[in-house]
Amino acid sequence: MSVIAGAIAVAAISVSSAFANHPVLVEGNCNGAGTAPRTAVTPGTCGDYDGDGRVGTAEDTDEADRVFGTINAALGAGTGAAAGSGVNQNGSVTIVASGVYPEIVLIGQPVGGFAGGTPTPGNVTLQAAPGVEANIDAVLAGEPGTTPRQGAPGIIVNMPSNRQVVIRNITSRNWTTGIEVIGNSRVAINTSRFENNTNYGIHAVDSSRVAISNSEVHTTGYRLNPATGNFPSDANRPDPGSGIEFEDRSTGTVFNSVVTGSFGAGISDETDADGSPRSSNVCVAQVNVFDNNPNFDGVALRARASSCVRDSDGDFRFKVAKRK
Repeated sequence: MSVIAGAIAVAAISVSSAFANHPVLVEGNCNGAGTAPRTAVTPGTCGDYDGDGRVGTAEDTDEADRVFGTINAALGAGTGAAAGSGVNQNGSVTIVASGVYPEIVLIGQPVGGFAGGTPTPGNVTLQAAPGVEANIDAVLAGEPGTTPRQGAPGIIVNMPSNRQVVIRNITSRNWTTGIEVIGNSRVAINTSRFENNTNYGIHAVDSSRVAISNSEVHTTGYRLNPATGNFPSDANRPDPGSGIEFEDRSTGTVFNSVVTGSFGAGISDETDADGSPRSSNVCVAQVNVFDNNPNFDGVALRARASSCVRDSDGDFRFKVAKRK
């Protein structure tokens, strides 16, 4: 390659949104008097972080200021006047003011039937700033999309194995699954909450790896809504209503977290471990698991375990805290 051609290639990379790798912000929002979130507000109110009087979808395309009104727009490349300013699935997205985000959030590569994603994602962090209540919620009273959203997962992560995703200080409510981790994704979930999702709070499948810490999963399988019905009931049975479940060849840890009130198991290991007494794909330590059915299913729980370390054979070794 010539020096000129190389310089052109480097320049193209430097301006391409595919290599964004930069932080962007998402504003808060508030509901209007009608059936949708507001888009025009008094400047500086209703979560309007940058004070321009625009929130929600109106903020997504107003200018290339790296401030967005919806999570998926921030994760994308940016459109309209904001073209090129999104992270394009490679960077950090921080929600800086409280709000409800009625959107199915896709992180990583495209998934059939859902909008968003890019074939070549980078590393992604999705987080809310300290003190901010960021609620990714299927339900927005009176809004037409509420009913179909309740039949979908709230957050989907589909990443290759050489990428990492961090979810921090996020709430996901009223979906079929609070967060669905698929493919070869590597995900860390910290200080997040998953409530009133009908099938799973957190669901890891395929060959994904998920580390869950300082998080809460409550009332999985329980939801009452006039449009979607009463869960659980004869007409609407959760499938299976587990708080946290690992399946297939997935693996992970659950540490210093709370799982309560699930219709099904609190924490379930349905992975394809080899069946030997030493083999386990899931490690659980220092958890508060209560009022589930049962609390643990297939989990190799160790009393007083303080941490988990996976050895060279691929098995978890449980470290036990010494009694004082």
